[in-house]
Amino acid sequence: MRERALLSPGDHVLVACSGGPDSTTLLHVLHRLRSDLGITLCAASIDHGLRPESASEVEQVGAFARTLGVPFYETRVDLTREGVSIQARARKLRYRALREIAFSHSAARIAVGHTQDDQAETVLGRVLRGAGLRGLEGIEARRSDGVIRPLLDCRRSDVRAYAVERALPFVDDPSNHQRAFERVRIRHEVLPTLAAEDPRVVEHLCALSDEAAELNAYLDGQLPQLPPEGDRCVATETLAGFPAPIRIRWLRGWIARETGLTPNRSHLTEVGRLLTGSGEVLLGSGWSVCRQGGGLSLEYREHRRTRSNRS
Repeated sequence: MRERALLSPGDHVLVACSGGPDSTTLLHVLHRLRSDLGITLCAASIDHGLRPESASEVEQVGAFARTLGVPFYETRVDLTREGVSIQARARKLRYRALREIAFSHSAARIAVGHTQDDQAETVLGRVLRGAGLRGLEGIEARRSDGVIRPLLDCRRSDVRAYAVERALPFVDDPSNHQRAFERVRIRHEVLPTLAAEDPRVVEHLCALSDEAAELNAYLDGQLPQLPPEGDRCVATETLAGFPAPIRIRWLRGWIARETGLTPNRSHLTEVGRLLTGSGEVLLGSGWSVCRQGGGLSLEYREHRRTRSNRS
């Protein structure tokens, strides 16, 4: 935690605890270290209502927090009102609820229990989906919104052993064994196969993530300033003078700011080709990048299909 500068003396920390071994250990460890770190704690559990036993698991977390003398808060989220996948909905609403609780109780940090294995699974999943250097950064140890991950350098097996050795009350979420989820398949099928070839594969994937984070921070520091907000045209001559890694990042930032979309690498590669060609690249949600004379312009049209096209 000190090496990654996750906490400062005087911080009030909200510990997100689901009742699993990782978050239960996180709460216990931070409680043990609170005096050394100069921090104060509170804890919260979010009931997603996905399983009949979820309410009793929240009660178990509350009872554990009370044995430590840690203030405890709970809330339930409604997953029926959002779109996308059930896991994506749960994650979005969980973090929203945690931010609200943290704000209500003046917590500067929200500590969550991701481990080194979670990082490796995230990086590998992104590699399999074709991520670039930005995606290889994986899970951030410290986010700009105050979320921190103190266990990110700890193996899941060590965290579980800690909980078992101290007889901490925890539950195992059955969704962690449902092969319908990509992360579960990576955890139970892909990574074990890779570990048979390289026993240190988790460590190596996490080292790759740290190196990607360092490179991303450096490259972001080299980015030229974006044009004024609302400026949806840029001269190709300007972009052609940027080194390729800088150009891709600049284009990603410009497009994201003006459209609210996060273009993938294939979109950005196609946009780069417009510098020496003609046509347009469809970004989705009605947005496209067009080559017009000596520049590129962002254009919005209703009812455009989500596809990329280049002529």
